[in-house]
Amino acid sequence: MTKSRNIAVAGEVFVDHIFTDFDHVPLPGEEVFAEQYHREAGGGTVNTACALARLGHHTSIFGVFGEDEEAWLRSRLSSFGVHAEHARSSELPNALTISMSTTVDRSFLSYAGANRVLEEFVVLPETIAALSMAQHIHFAMPLEVGFARVLLPSLRNAGCTLSIDPGWRKDWFLNSDNLDVLRMVDIFLPNESEAQLLTGRTTPEQMLRACAELGLEHTVIKLGSRGAVALQNDRLYAMEPPNVQVVDTTGAGDAFDAGFIDAWLSEADLEEQLRRACVCGSLSTRARGALTALPFREEILDDVLEKSIF
Repeated sequence: MTKSRNIAVAGEVFVDHIFTDFDHVPLPGEEVFAEQYHREAGGGTVNTACALARLGHHTSIFGVFGEDEEAWLRSRLSSFGVHAEHARSSELPNALTISMSTTVDRSFLSYAGANRVLEEFVVLPETIAALSMAQHIHFAMPLEVGFARVLLPSLRNAGCTLSIDPGWRKDWFLNSDNLDVLRMVDIFLPNESEAQLLTGRTTPEQMLRACAELGLEHTVIKLGSRGAVALQNDRLYAMEPPNVQVVDTTGAGDAFDAGFIDAWLSEADLEEQLRRACVCGSLSTRARGALTALPFREEILDDVLEKSIF
């Protein structure tokens, strides 16, 4: 089986309940009414898989669905061309997230549900065998170090390249043992808050240089509306996002991940990798929910961008 353009995305699957168009995030004891509500398949696993499929990749998802939402989730993923034959169902309720999204940031309240059995699913021999068939595997989940020391070398030996976006897991980033996990992947994609938590530094450049000193040489830091930065051969690369009319920032970081992985697999240079990633992340914010506005490949081409969004 050829591995060309074959990507697996493993991690947590959620059903998102997204509230937008409100004055402010409610304070304790306060009620705030949103003008808009949207229900969508979500989580970094779903968002990144759908974004990669939109960009033309054969993409498979590895996660756990709760039986209460399984049929709807499979249908929604199929509509984006994402393959879910390797996903597992659980009697536990599906994981869900309440997202309060503004034009500049978002806050989440989540319930783990069926994601509680995700790690035991990923470590199954048949799951590892299926993952090994991919050219590239993206982990939208925090991998525990003992588990990673078994799983990741096996996938590398099978010829897979690897990336990870653990998401906001404070305890995971504060555990120095997990640096070994990050050293075993090809691309590490934290946001600014996560990189600060990991390194204790205050500026993106300081964070990148600290990551390099820790052996994390292929780190890309997402800066939200300010774009992204990366370090290569001691040179700092920074990219600002294109100017778009922002409606909802939910999942923008996951779309960024997809754009970066797409460019990295095509062996584009680092500047182009950052550009495509910023474009994918920015264009995903044009509509409510993380999936509706995910760009197609032609939308991230230079000649199209010059005519449409700059």
